Amino acid sequence: MIRMFSRRSLKGKLVFRFAMVLGVLMIVMNIGFLVFLGYVLPTKNDADDAVRPKIAAALSSEDGRLVITSTEGLSKLAREVSAFWFVARHPDGRSVSFGAVPPQYASLLPIMGDIHFLDVRGEDNSPITANFAELDTAAGSLKVMYGGTVAARSYLAKVMLGMSVLYVPFTLIPIGLVFLALPILVGRALSGLKLTISRAASIDANSLGMRLPKDDVVLELHPLVDSFNSALGRIDEDVSQRRRFFANAAHELRTPIAILQTRLEASAPSPERQRLLMDVARLAQTAEQLLDMQRFGAIQAWSDVDLVDLCRKVVADSAPMAISAGYDLAFEAETPSLVVKGDRDSLERAVGNLVRNAIEHGGGTGNIRVEVTRDAAIDVVDDGPGIPKEEREKVFEPFYRTKPKSTGAGLGLSIVRQIAQTHHGYVTVISQVWGTRFRLKLAYTGADQSWPAACTV
Repeated sequence: MIRMFSRRSLKGKLVFRFAMVLGVLMIVMNIGFLVFLGYVLPTKNDADDAVRPKIAAALSSEDGRLVITSTEGLSKLAREVSAFWFVARHPDGRSVSFGAVPPQYASLLPIMGDIHFLDVRGEDNSPITANFAELDTAAGSLKVMYGGTVAARSYLAKVMLGMSVLYVPFTLIPIGLVFLALPILVGRALSGLKLTISRAASIDANSLGMRLPKDDVVLELHPLVDSFNSALGRIDEDVSQRRRFFANAAHELRTPIAILQTRLEASAPSPERQRLLMDVARLAQTAEQLLDMQRFGAIQAWSDVDLVDLCRKVVADSAPMAISAGYDLAFEAETPSLVVKGDRDSLERAVGNLVRNAIEHGGGTGNIRVEVTRDAAIDVVDDGPGIPKEEREKVFEPFYRTKPKSTGAGLGLSIVRQIAQTHHGYVTVISQVWGTRFRLKLAYTGADQSWPAACTV
């Protein structure tokens, strides 16, 4: 509710502006209605209603007769208004009068019992101005016809005062309802944006091909959604072009690298030849990893993958390399089998890259362990010197190397992160006292988990 009063709130702007328009409209309508009343209502003032209590206080009954007592209020009124008069009549026919009753009303006196309303207006201070009322007096309920006095307030003012009980609430209540109902109505009208907003929040560099839905979005916001989708299309095209460039470049490099390696292998043995062969091997590895980034960036088919079986195979394939580098390679699993939805080739490459990274940076001695947990996490642990805290996020960036003289190209861990993201997971470095623990965590919801048909990174 507080956010609605923000200057940038669409809901708040709609509510305040609609309330302002409605308020102005109601005021204009009321003014117009009063102007209309000014034309149709009489311009002459009516008899003063304020004298009714003074008349009632002066009337009483004595010995079966109606009598008028000269009260202070009545005496003062008679002194101030010489033309003041009234006639009172009891239901049983008794009557009494005060002042000079205009002869024009002489014919009405016998039928006062049948009169229920009377309003006669003459010029100001004219005794012919008269009104009629039923008053509760000491003598009972009496019908009284009085005149000679003119109300100090105009008849239009009296009507306006009387109607203020109606038009003030009728102006304020609709405005209040606007503040109560309009936010709800606007909120419901914009509820279709929730799906679009949630979809937009999930879009990142790994969401190529994703577009914002506009089926439930109000028509006025369609241009905004279309513009956003157009921007996403341009971003997709740019990323695709970059990936195609890397893939084509890697393909083009493989042939000359292979030719160069063949020629070096055919040359006479020498220290220089050995260094060149190592450099060529590094170039070949870089080209292959660039292809991996392209190949594993778009997985088109998902299948059941047993992580325990997959990791056991990677450990078996990597054992000769680890042993020759001076390590003991071990495998541990908390469960005999753990099946997830994924791409076996890419997951096998990811685990293999983590093992090769441990072999290269584990210090050349100690243990390397591959562990599979029940919640679909794969840990690769070594007893090496570890990774400084400030570099734990950087190691997943392309071409980043903790050791400048390392034989790797700095793409292995970047490929691992890319594969983790395609499987709706992540890879991270777990802090520990000694050594390094890489954790590859895959999304896992149990045996019935399912994934979309395709995921692109």
